[in-house]
Amino acid sequence: MFSWIVEYPVSAALLLVVIFCLFQSWWFKKDFFSPLNVYCFAQCITLAISYLQINRAMSDFKLYTWGVWLLGFLSFAGGCIIARLHAKSKGLPVNVSEPVAPKRYNWTIHLVLSFCVFCLFLVGVYGVYSVVGNLIIFTDSPAKWMTKDINYGYYTLLFNSGPLCVLLFGVASFKKFNDVQWVRHVAFVMVFVTIAVNLMTYPNRTTLFFNAGFFLIFVNYLYKRISPIVITTLLVVAIAVFVSISSLRDQYGGSSAEGKAMDVVLELPYKYLANNYWNLDYALNPPTDREIHPHTYGIDFFNGIFEYARLTGSFRTSFRWDDAFNDRIQKVEGFNTVNYLWEVYKDFHLLGVLLFPLLCGIGLTVLHLRLCKPFTPRQILMYTYFIYFVGWWFFTAGYKQGIFCIWGAIIYFVSTVCMWQKRGTVKELPTEPAVLDKVSEQEQAQA
Repeated sequence: MFSWIVEYPVSAALLLVVIFCLFQSWWFKKDFFSPLNVYCFAQCITLAISYLQINRAMSDFKLYTWGVWLLGFLSFAGGCIIARLHAKSKGLPVNVSEPVAPKRYNWTIHLVLSFCVFCLFLVGVYGVYSVVGNLIIFTDSPAKWMTKDINYGYYTLLFNSGPLCVLLFGVASFKKFNDVQWVRHVAFVMVFVTIAVNLMTYPNRTTLFFNAGFFLIFVNYLYKRISPIVITTLLVVAIAVFVSISSLRDQYGGSSAEGKAMDVVLELPYKYLANNYWNLDYALNPPTDREIHPHTYGIDFFNGIFEYARLTGSFRTSFRWDDAFNDRIQKVEGFNTVNYLWEVYKDFHLLGVLLFPLLCGIGLTVLHLRLCKPFTPRQILMYTYFIYFVGWWFFTAGYKQGIFCIWGAIIYFVSTVCMWQKRGTVKELPTEPAVLDKVSEQEQAQA
């Protein structure tokens, strides 16, 4: 054990942070899915695994890369701490409340609007079927139909929105939060119907993780707190698999075809994880003979909002900025994802690395504090939506993609309409004594 720590000191130090995230969640009965805990856990465990350096492309971080990563880490942590200390100074509750069925929410309207979104999703499924001639999972070569060379047009926006349906149906599936039994049962069934159709239509990892992640967070807040023991068990298994890759490579490595095939199979999961960090280091410290435009002056930051209006694309073409596939910063061809810090850095340089995580930490903690008292469907929907992306910031920024901006707008619209409908149909009676006396006097005067 000690020799492993000496050989991998960075991984060992980061795993200590991961263990602390799990321990404090168990010992102090804290919410594991709080913003600071999710950020620390996700960033540290992914970098710890990456720093095992199973593939030579994952070289040691340059000093500048460490500075950018730590600045983003400390900035987000500072934002969370500031918001939480402010809440404590005001005497506000800081522990997550048990779910209570909201009185002013029309779950029937919610279900109807969820089915409307589901119908749009089915239009996207039809679009795939019209191009492929079948659902992709049932074709002879699914990979052929999932490359960027196949253009599904605007159907892509629709059939990739399965996780949005899971989000909307999922929040209505829990007894503690939804007291309308028939709506709850229909919504629960639709969660799994959507997941199944989504995977058969376009079976990629992103939608699977979205669907599983959203529902897992709902379980934590609307049913029962997920035990850190369960998370620890999964973590130990994952670490054991990754650490054992080295010995497995030695065992199966060789000149034989079987050995080379095993080598590729074992390294592939690692590469998908570690390439986010080796690309970050490569982008922040490019070779002198490589042209990587480091600044987009904030214009590319709003790409998600204006993507489907084709506004930011003209700037990208004119200034020869990199596209969403990060072609210029690929250290290894074919592995093109990168930590969110690169997206912020190329827009606003170090100022963005300082301010963006800080503001996100403050905003998400304020939203998390809303869950510390009886919360509304809108609040839990929004928090689940945003905290999921924080957990995947090691892989993608999220806000740079237009589809996710549209999802956020739909979530806000659905939850607002259902609250408004309920208010408009329920006549509230005065409850305060002074108001009751005044009503009584008016009735006597009319008599």
